[in-house]
Amino acid sequence: MLAAGVGLTDLMARSGDYLLQRRTPFTPGYELAGEVLDFATADTPAPSWLRPGARVAAALTRMGGYAEYVTLPLWQLVPLPDGLDPHTAAAVPLDQLTALSLLDTHGRLRPGDTVLIQGASGGVGRAVGALGAARGLRMYGTASAPGAREALARNGVEFIDYRREDFEAVLNEREPGGVQAVFDHIGGPTLRKGYRVLAPGGVLVSYAASGRPGRMVADTLRAAARVTLMNLRPGRRTALAMVPREIRADHARYRAALTELLALAHAGTTAPQITTAPLAEAAAVHADLERRALTGKAVLTAGG
Repeated sequence: MLAAGVGLTDLMARSGDYLLQRRTPFTPGYELAGEVLDFATADTPAPSWLRPGARVAAALTRMGGYAEYVTLPLWQLVPLPDGLDPHTAAAVPLDQLTALSLLDTHGRLRPGDTVLIQGASGGVGRAVGALGAARGLRMYGTASAPGAREALARNGVEFIDYRREDFEAVLNEREPGGVQAVFDHIGGPTLRKGYRVLAPGGVLVSYAASGRPGRMVADTLRAAARVTLMNLRPGRRTALAMVPREIRADHARYRAALTELLALAHAGTTAPQITTAPLAEAAAVHADLERRALTGKAVLTAGG
């Protein structure tokens, strides 16, 4: 492993509040970039790029990225474009595959469509903004972090300060016909309000749910049930985006998507802003992330 991305799910798992990682001990991390040391392909011909020293990225379907050495199936490895920094590559898989799932798999959006991104200054929110700008979408984003307005504006996302503004009231005024998609990772009352700002035929996609400390699992399940029940109503859609499951279900689609995203990052179209720290300082990085003291995507690097 050369670099591993850090996400909020890592913090939730460490505190025992992540639904998909309930057992201990465990190694956090859903995404990494690394260098192939050795491989075995059994009866399958090795692809031309596979050799010791080849640099690759991977999104994991189970946590385990915070490690110096990782064993993975061949289908999970995607070669890096020549010249792409592995630290940047490690920040791509989880957030940007999630963003792609929201926009394409569930959103089914077209150029000119309007979307609302809840928590737009977070890792997935920033990825949606970057990919959405490349697709010609009109975007609103709720946020409150310092500098969020300027950061969102770089991708053409209109900033809504959720501490001072009611996003439902703002959108009812600016988009009286509704928006085509709402992407939500908060849950609770924002789900109902987000559903109400949808245009006819629009879709509310939930890809996570914030919850109360110590009650995250119950709150996550409650939010998933609410989204599922909402989908029974006519006129609008709701969906649950679960990227690890989507990766397991279609290996070829995963590889094609991550190949595309790495190429876009290499071209500078969607390259994330990153903050790096040695793997040995993972606990301090988690503490900074909890305090919202980091700028950009946190990436842990090997060799420290």
